[in-house]
Amino acid sequence: MRLEGIETGDIVKVSIGGRTAYGEVLEIRAGTVHFEPITRSSWRHASAHQVVRHWRLAGRRGGDRAAAQPLQQLSLPLHE
Repeated sequence: MRLEGIETGDIVKVSIGGRTAYGEVLEIRAGTVHFEPITRSSWRHASAHQVVRHWRLAGRRGGDRAAAQPLQQLSLPLHE
């Protein structure tokens, strides 16, 4: 699987030695996905070849995680 679309916080399913595990992605470094296991597993990293499936973090916007808010929306009117 290609790792370009996988980001921190996503969920991955990996298959290592015929066994599967699920985990939350912590980082991607040098073609390896480092994750925190969600299921009972001792694996903490997997190669791109071992990643079987991946789910995106809900609510992510394309390319930019934090959408810029208009200045008017950030300020609250104060009435005296």
